[in-house]
Amino acid sequence: MKFNTNEYLASFVNWEPRLDQAGVSSFSVDRMDGLLKVFRHPESSLRFAHIAGSKGKGSTAAFLANILRAAGYRVGLYTSPHLYSVHERIRVLDPDVRSSDSFEGMITPQEFDEQLRSHQGEIDRLRASGVDITYYELLTALAVAHFAAKKVRLVVLETGLGGRLDATNIFETSVCGITPISLEHTAILGGTLELIAAEKAAIIKSPSQRAVFARQEPGVMVVLKARAGLFGILPTLIGEDMPLNILSEGPDGVRFGVSGRREYSDLHARLPGEHQAANAALAIAMAEDLEAYGLVLTQDAACQGISSTVWPGRFEVFDGLRPVVVVDSAHTPQSAAACARAFSKVFPGCQAVVLLGISRDKDIAGICAALGPVAGRVVTAKADNPRAFAFSAQELGAYFPSKECVSFNDVPSAMAGAVRLAGKSGIILAVGSVFLAAEVRKECINTHHI
Repeated sequence: MKFNTNEYLASFVNWEPRLDQAGVSSFSVDRMDGLLKVFRHPESSLRFAHIAGSKGKGSTAAFLANILRAAGYRVGLYTSPHLYSVHERIRVLDPDVRSSDSFEGMITPQEFDEQLRSHQGEIDRLRASGVDITYYELLTALAVAHFAAKKVRLVVLETGLGGRLDATNIFETSVCGITPISLEHTAILGGTLELIAAEKAAIIKSPSQRAVFARQEPGVMVVLKARAGLFGILPTLIGEDMPLNILSEGPDGVRFGVSGRREYSDLHARLPGEHQAANAALAIAMAEDLEAYGLVLTQDAACQGISSTVWPGRFEVFDGLRPVVVVDSAHTPQSAAACARAFSKVFPGCQAVVLLGISRDKDIAGICAALGPVAGRVVTAKADNPRAFAFSAQELGAYFPSKECVSFNDVPSAMAGAVRLAGKSGIILAVGSVFLAAEVRKECINTHHI
């Protein structure tokens, strides 16, 4: 019988489309032990850098991986979720192989299928013994096996949810980075910033590690520093130990300077927004810490790595379309506020037709409030995902008082409605979830003239 990858993956418990139904017991690092044994412990030959936080994890991971590639190293990059294909999550960035593909270096379908096929018997025996492996756990083990096979010098891991119970926390990591923390997934991670911070700080678990922290709320920073102190780690603090200076912002990205162990005076990130400069600074600090483990960094590598980083769906501007379309994956009030600030800098004096699609387990009121200042009109869409939230007319009126609001049942209809409202001279800002970003982005790529 022919092996069907999609059917096989679908046989594993997958909490990602229904996180609002998951609980603490749904996640366990312990299951990874048996699964890694099936894959012959590929992690034993690898070194890891680990990134947790509420926002900016993926961008930071991409910046770090590209810096290390520019320094001459082959790097494994593991991120989640994906926009279109699960293969996007597992990428190898090789200094000798370059591509214009937004997801360059991703595992091929053939490589992915071979990893599954070759281990299927043992995986199924493990499941039959009562180990209820999840979809995410399987992908994590498969990714690390792929990185080992490709002989990468270092793996950059983005946590999926939290940190303490995340499958990625099974690995011994050299450097930990923690991006800004905000309220999210409170039913699983806890109802306060401090509780969520404790979950995410649990990726710090050895005196041999180094740690870098982004700017945080005061209570969060107390928790993070206390965790680092348990292991005698003195963390690097972005903005204090590593000052960050924004030079300019515009449609082509953000220019900034960073003072670390070296001076990085004129860096250019193609990802717009001050928050992306902060993510890049965190990545540079992590790269500098990796020098303690034998990797070599230069100013040129940092500069080239930052400027070469693309991260689809993160304030991605389709300025060849009329109206212009901006696609962003912001899904927390804080990330929505960062998106709104970036919009005001890139398009000063303008308001957008906000095309909004939010998952029902998010802080909907907070996201809407953050986007209010840049929203001239609002169009809502229900993305093709079980977690997608459907706005009622009353809710829209309450969230966006005095704004013209229209709701649609699907993204293509909402996109057409937004285009009519914006006109050729306007701007559409599509924001609220990764799921919405994926669908709108596909509409943009497939359309030369809207």
